[in-house]
Amino acid sequence: MAHSVFIEKFSSFVPSETVQKPDVSFVPMLTRRRLSYISRMVVLVSNQISQDKDGNKLTPCKVTFASQFGEISQQLKISQTLIESGTVSPAHFSLSVFNAAVANASILETNTAGYSAVFSGKEAFSTGLTDCLAALENEASDTRTFIFADELIPETYAPVAGVPYPNAVCALALRLTTDESKADPAFKNIDISSILAQLKMLHNNFDTAAEQAIAFLCAINMQRN
Repeated sequence: MAHSVFIEKFSSFVPSETVQKPDVSFVPMLTRRRLSYISRMVVLVSNQISQDKDGNKLTPCKVTFASQFGEISQQLKISQTLIESGTVSPAHFSLSVFNAAVANASILETNTAGYSAVFSGKEAFSTGLTDCLAALENEASDTRTFIFADELIPETYAPVAGVPYPNAVCALALRLTTDESKADPAFKNIDISSILAQLKMLHNNFDTAAEQAIAFLCAINMQRN
């Protein structure tokens, strides 16, 4: 029998005209300077769900990270450097890999529980959330985090990206649990599996995974208590 899944903590970041950059001032300056835009978004939302309402650190749990484009801006910089100089800095390369954003968040939070990274194109959001729910169903732990994020793709890639430009940009983090006593009362009656099923049925209506993520955000905000 499938377990019911509840939202323990929730955070999101969608840039707007008034707030264009995620505030990661809590990150040490030397580290902060190295973070890409998507890493900043992920570090922000991950940090916000890793603490309780009083700011106390919650027990670290495993993470499922999903993205359609990953560190695409960093990857472009690596490609340009390779073309221009024929060499790539190992440090810069490490910041351009797909899972760099969730790795940065895990390091900053000293979360050694582990994570998985899901890449499935424009289905990345729904596939990633499905992966997270499946893990909760089959693993011993009653808590797992799902993080999705996508940044603005570089304009250089716009003609070949296969998606409308500018593309949707957002990040969200859900600390999910099968323990009803841990559920956030504001989200206690939200049926995540039902919303996910509806989004999968409507997948042809979305050009990107981020559009699907934003639709999910709208759905849970409409249903919250």
